[in-house]
Amino acid sequence: MSFEERRPLLGEGSIQGSKSADPHPYHHSRSQVISQTAFKTTPARWYILFAFCYMGFVQGFIGNAWGPIARTMESHFGWDSSISSLLATWMSLFFVPGALLFPVLMSWFNMRIVILLNTSLMAFAGALKILSMTVFPISYLKAISHITQIINGFCGAVPFSGVMYITVNWFPTSERLIATGIIMASLNTGIGVPFVLGPSLVPENATNSSLTSTSFPGDDNHEFFVHRLRYYLIIQGVAMIVTLLLVLVYFPSRPKFAPTASAVTARLDMVEGLKTLTRKGNFWLIVMVYGLTSGVFNGYGLTMNTILTNNNISQTTAGLIGSVALVASVPSNLILGFVGATFIAHQKSINAGVLAAGSIFMVIFVVDLNEWLPRSMIVIWVSVILGVMCITGVVPILFDMSTESAHPISEELSSTIMVLGNQIMCDIFTGVLQLHFDASNMNYVLIVSFILATVLACFYRTSNVRRLIDAHSITIEHLDSRSIAQIQNAGVRVAT
Repeated sequence: MSFEERRPLLGEGSIQGSKSADPHPYHHSRSQVISQTAFKTTPARWYILFAFCYMGFVQGFIGNAWGPIARTMESHFGWDSSISSLLATWMSLFFVPGALLFPVLMSWFNMRIVILLNTSLMAFAGALKILSMTVFPISYLKAISHITQIINGFCGAVPFSGVMYITVNWFPTSERLIATGIIMASLNTGIGVPFVLGPSLVPENATNSSLTSTSFPGDDNHEFFVHRLRYYLIIQGVAMIVTLLLVLVYFPSRPKFAPTASAVTARLDMVEGLKTLTRKGNFWLIVMVYGLTSGVFNGYGLTMNTILTNNNISQTTAGLIGSVALVASVPSNLILGFVGATFIAHQKSINAGVLAAGSIFMVIFVVDLNEWLPRSMIVIWVSVILGVMCITGVVPILFDMSTESAHPISEELSSTIMVLGNQIMCDIFTGVLQLHFDASNMNYVLIVSFILATVLACFYRTSNVRRLIDAHSITIEHLDSRSIAQIQNAGVRVAT
């Protein structure tokens, strides 16, 4: 069968002549097309976006809840420093099985069921947090904290693996990338909140708080810290329970009417999708770029305090640099999501250009940190913040490029592979490289990774399959039976 015979028959306005469209793996014997009037958006998409963003925000918040108050827990609750590290490690360890399970559950059930299961587990963990400081003896706190972190780590894959499913099924083409940027910004916001809320509610010293030790009698101020920790955990618990309530109020698997044609085109099943993905080099190129940037930087972030303090920067300043850089990534997700959606034909250039800028900023940071030139803290602050903004800001664009290059593989499967690649690179950085290299050498690994990612990004071949489908009518063979029934029941004209 020739190449042209294997392309979808689209009738007038066909994209057969487009060089940017990949050959579609399906064979079509008919040329029936569906009118564009079959597709419409619903205002409910903004509630869905809010509920999904809130879930991601809470998971980021819970995942990073213990690190900012580690010293308080060591000084006033007798926790060993390794406990706080282990609580953070649970997130990474159980994120992987959660990510592997997500596409399997999606192949068995639908998004509503998966989200209900996810938020139910979160609500259960939230209830445990509340009970740990209100009903159970405080001696149970340590064990309950491990359990809740494990649950949150297991649930943490859904906001990443499910992001593109939400955007493609609820948002039109012009809004998809913006919605992706909003979701990514919510995840980073959640991670950043504990840096401020944690030390404010549970300070290292009672005199640093607006509530003084005289409010809670006791020679060692223990009751004061128990009281403040109780507030902190109750806030976390309530936040986790609310995720379930939002889903129970309204969260269908998909809207009554699809927003675009590509939202209802049939996807390959998981096994066939995995087989097809092995032949999509363009997709794996984006996976590598994402892993070499976000994955490596996530690993670097775990050792950033050590690296900076080893270079005569105080621990307080090192913590502030890391937290401010993380917060700065929030507007960069939103800005680059909007820019990518506005200049959608130039995503490759935007991605490569921003990554190149990020690499340059990080080179400046390392040069100044190592004092190859006279050190300036202003240069360190600016270079780190701008570098992180560039590296994290392109994430929405990378996810959009990955789903475009993977189509017709399901968004949940391609996104899952993206986040697994990211996590693997993070684990390689933290678990393998640090066993053989001094912490200071991680600066060079960081720079090399960013430069390599920038070079790889230049070899990406632009793919617009989904957008071209959205811009034209589509063959009826593209549609699953449920979608066909919905469109026919709506009385939409099906032309031949």
